[in-house]
Amino acid sequence: MRRRREGGSEWGEAILAEFHQTTGSWEAVRWAAGGLRAVRLERRNALPRVVRIRRRVALVGVLGVLGGALVNQYVLTVDVVLSGSMQPGYEILDRYVVDRVAFRATGVDHGDVITFTWPGTTRTLVKRVIGLPGDTISCQGGRVYRNGVALDEPYLFAQADEPGTECATVTVPAGDLYLLGDHRSVSEDSRQEGFVPTSNVTGRVLTVLVSGRTLDAL
Repeated sequence: MRRRREGGSEWGEAILAEFHQTTGSWEAVRWAAGGLRAVRLERRNALPRVVRIRRRVALVGVLGVLGGALVNQYVLTVDVVLSGSMQPGYEILDRYVVDRVAFRATGVDHGDVITFTWPGTTRTLVKRVIGLPGDTISCQGGRVYRNGVALDEPYLFAQADEPGTECATVTVPAGDLYLLGDHRSVSEDSRQEGFVPTSNVTGRVLTVLVSGRTLDAL
């Protein structure tokens, strides 16, 4: 038999007193859970109001920190530009926000700026999607052509005929992407390293942060 402590929970005692009326294991579990909840609420309400407020603020703070860490790790990540291969839209030490979830449902498209790893490495890089599976990419007169149509690339570092913009004619295989940097003369990309599997894409750049100002990603 349970020993009742002097000054015990009134609600808890009432629920326990009626516990014998339960029928079946599931009803007993629900009855006990209800009793525990009533006791918890009763004890919480017995605390001074200032204590309850402090506990609530502390709980909200802990949940906020945990939620922010999870979002930063798995949903939206802020990273930093470490090279000049995406100038002028992405200057060295600019910070940018990466979507790590939604792009997996929608896929990537021509012109998207993405983060990825080169096959066989762990380095995360930032480049622009120029070719999707089935696209034929070629260069002529310093300009890039996709399926025979010259690309309009206002985001480039300099004029289209900047030295070092040449590329071989290729057709993008299924499951791969053709990626180029915006600063073509210094960027190491699909012209030298080849295609990048779509499975190596780790995110899509949403926004560039520059000196505290938020700009739409080019």
